[in-house]
Amino acid sequence: MGLPPRFHLTTLFRVMLGFAVVTLGMAACTGDADPPADAEASPQTSPPPVTSTDSYVFTDAAGIEARITIEEEGALLTVENDTGGALPRPGVYVLDARDGSRVDWTVVDAASAAEGENEWRVERPAVPEPKHIGLVVLLFGGEDYGAFVPPRSGDAA
Repeated sequence: MGLPPRFHLTTLFRVMLGFAVVTLGMAACTGDADPPADAEASPQTSPPPVTSTDSYVFTDAAGIEARITIEEEGALLTVENDTGGALPRPGVYVLDARDGSRVDWTVVDAASAAEGENEWRVERPAVPEPKHIGLVVLLFGGEDYGAFVPPRSGDAA
């Protein structure tokens, strides 16, 4: 007692038809069409990183260059503002490389950063020690502007 031969052919036909539809659908999804010309160009979000042998450096495409130079008991924050307007009050925080904890540094007598060069003293707590500084982040008006590139030994750009 077997199934009629026609049943086998109908089932085989349905399976083959399903396989063909899936195969054609997958082939159509790969698409060999070239992407639009503007899709290949990646947007310029910030300039290439600037490095220094003695300070942490932050740059952005808007025209801000900031440097933090670690000194014995504190630090010096220098901001070159070429944005065309004043920036809100600066701030800095550091992530301790040992445990990832956030440590806020106090920018002394910080006011808004006027057009041109501005300089402030920064009170740096004893913890973390300079060798344990992980990430240094620049703030303006309490907003995170981005991370500084750490000092590099040797040639700097």
